[in-house]
Amino acid sequence: MFNMIFDGIFLQRKQCLIRISILAVVIGQACSYGVHQSKDAHQLSRLVLGTVALPKVEGTSDGGADALLNHAYEKGFTRFDLARTYGLGESERLFGEWHSKHSHVDRENLCLVTKGGMGKDKYGDPNRPLATRESLRSELSASLKALQTDYVDLYMLHRDDLRMDVGIFTDWMNELIEEGKVKRWGVSNWSTDRIKQAHEYAAERNLQPPTANSPQLSLAVPTVQVWPSTETLSFAGFTNENMEWHRENGVEVMGWESLAKGFLAVPDMWNHVTPQDVHLMHLKLEADQYELGTDEWRMARVQRAYCSPENFMRREIAKNIAYKNGLSLAQVSLLYSLSRGKHVSVLVGAELPQHLDEMAQLEHLELDLDAAEALSNVGTSKPKITTKRRPVVNLGNPEFLDFHMDYKKACEIAMKRPGQRQLAYMPIEPLNEEQEHEIESSLGTLPF
Repeated sequence: MFNMIFDGIFLQRKQCLIRISILAVVIGQACSYGVHQSKDAHQLSRLVLGTVALPKVEGTSDGGADALLNHAYEKGFTRFDLARTYGLGESERLFGEWHSKHSHVDRENLCLVTKGGMGKDKYGDPNRPLATRESLRSELSASLKALQTDYVDLYMLHRDDLRMDVGIFTDWMNELIEEGKVKRWGVSNWSTDRIKQAHEYAAERNLQPPTANSPQLSLAVPTVQVWPSTETLSFAGFTNENMEWHRENGVEVMGWESLAKGFLAVPDMWNHVTPQDVHLMHLKLEADQYELGTDEWRMARVQRAYCSPENFMRREIAKNIAYKNGLSLAQVSLLYSLSRGKHVSVLVGAELPQHLDEMAQLEHLELDLDAAEALSNVGTSKPKITTKRRPVVNLGNPEFLDFHMDYKKACEIAMKRPGQRQLAYMPIEPLNEEQEHEIESSLGTLPF
């Protein structure tokens, strides 16, 4: 047991200063609040190493892609996410060269995931040329050649195409399985309804259904579609009907952008972005005022999707948990996604060996229920708080301190004060009636 004294918190009203000192008694033994160690809490196979940055890493002076992949393999990473569109095939080529030239790398120990079906479309254009049986097979052949392998463990359709019946895709993918080129198939950025249709079609014909889905999934819940023709399974709250359907039907959820393009890895990233900025970006995107594929277009899309009051709040809670447990923000954010269920895996990107070291530590770490609930409850009307813990909302300005403030209200106030978005979620003993009355009397005079 140890004491943490929050001293010097002021409630300011005109010329009057009311000083309140709060004694927060945290009950804990070997482990801090939020995260605990657990042997083999998460199989390392649930961390899928993304390769979209391999071409960028290749140009570095510290061994390039080859050295990074060697370090990953030595750390125990065996699942790798690729796609025909990543670097226009360059990621697949670099990976194929790596595993084929190193005798210590056993292909049978690797689980290769690659994606296709988009043709030359890089951005998910819903009006791209229709895929055909021949075009899909051609893409897979190119992937197998670049990867220097006879098969892939999981082949995924990179985007859905609502102009085509799910039965067509299901038939095509089962042909590839019968030929031994694909062990199992899945989809990326398909809605749950479309996946259900594919399952029904496969069941009626004794075919293999899609056994994996790769949507956006992170602690940060996108307010709009991140990229064209994409889907998300991120949500506020602790349960979700679509997520449960995947679990009940044995469909792996392989989340991409689990760190929200760095928003959940860099503690102060995009702090300067205001709601007015987001609104302006939205208007310009809707009016096609950004050139497709440019850095400006990309930045506008991710900031529009992730820079919401609720997401800033989620990040503040995650930062607090990370600080208390000696972890990074990225580690806590990934642990949150993994806490969504044993059927969930996350795509992790790395450009440096230390990034891999940090991710590998997650194998033996786990969020406790209180931490997972605290993060889940942001954005819900009535957050569930255990009897041993109470929320403390401190929005950077001493005059805003409220033990009973609804999270949505806290978010609204936080976003009206740029640079003051802070939230401390501290485990404390319940205040007695006299203490609560004293604080509520002071708060009652403030203009909330």
